[in-house]
Amino acid sequence: MDTKPCAQCGTDTTCSHPSPVVEAAPTECVVTAPVGESPPVEVAPGSRRARLEAKMERRTVWAGKAAARSESRFARARSIGAGIPFGQPILVGHHSEGRSRADAQRIHSNLAKAVEESHLAEHHEQRAAGLAAQLKRSVFSDDTNAIDALEARIAQREAQVERRKAINAAFKKATGDAPARFAAMVAAGHMTQEAALSVAGTMASMRYDRPFPSYSLTNLTANIRRDRERIAELKLRQERTETARAQGGVKLEGVGEYVRVTFAEKPAREVLEALREAGFRWGGGSWVGERAKLPADIAELVSLG
Repeated sequence: MDTKPCAQCGTDTTCSHPSPVVEAAPTECVVTAPVGESPPVEVAPGSRRARLEAKMERRTVWAGKAAARSESRFARARSIGAGIPFGQPILVGHHSEGRSRADAQRIHSNLAKAVEESHLAEHHEQRAAGLAAQLKRSVFSDDTNAIDALEARIAQREAQVERRKAINAAFKKATGDAPARFAAMVAAGHMTQEAALSVAGTMASMRYDRPFPSYSLTNLTANIRRDRERIAELKLRQERTETARAQGGVKLEGVGEYVRVTFAEKPAREVLEALREAGFRWGGGSWVGERAKLPADIAELVSLG
């Protein structure tokens, strides 16, 4: 058998030097491989992400406390049961009957409470997991890197659309039945074996005539369009905020009887309550309402700016 020379001493591989580790090139799954990762988010105090993270942490703490209470109840039931001989019935009329019935009731009560606390712990764990999944997949408008994250998601979805189109085209070009076509695409490097099996299974169960139906591409392009609209909205919001900062902290704009009020920073609670009482509504990073009902404090801030 041929041997390769050692990279350190030049002899064969029977020397004491360790063989170099050669990493295989990663095989990209043309169906689900991501294109880049969004930059890390710096969680701002009071942001939606911060509030959801706080909720997730509370749910996690509650789940741990409920699980501890459940285990305590189970342990108490086991402790009471340990003092009763296995299979010992309640001796009716015996002096131990009252204590035996009380022990049986305490065991039942502790077990019931243990199961209840276990279900409560599971409930909080599921809620915490749901919040964690939401935080992972969502891009919130008040994220510090919202625009960068949306652009990264757009690039990923655009690449996914192109991959799906390429797979559909390769499937149409191949000959034979569906298994033969998928085998040909795997052999040509269009898909991995694992991806081909997954897509082929979905295609067969849903009775598609191609690996990816038209609606899947339409849904992706619609999501891309919505993300582009969100980017435009966020840029407009940032522009308004910067203008408000340049004008002394507040910007007033509007046509006719309605106005839009934008603050560079979150105003005091009294200012927010005054806007709500005047019928102003929050949306798109600004407060919108009737010009005639604009609180005097806001009008004074605008005039000072």
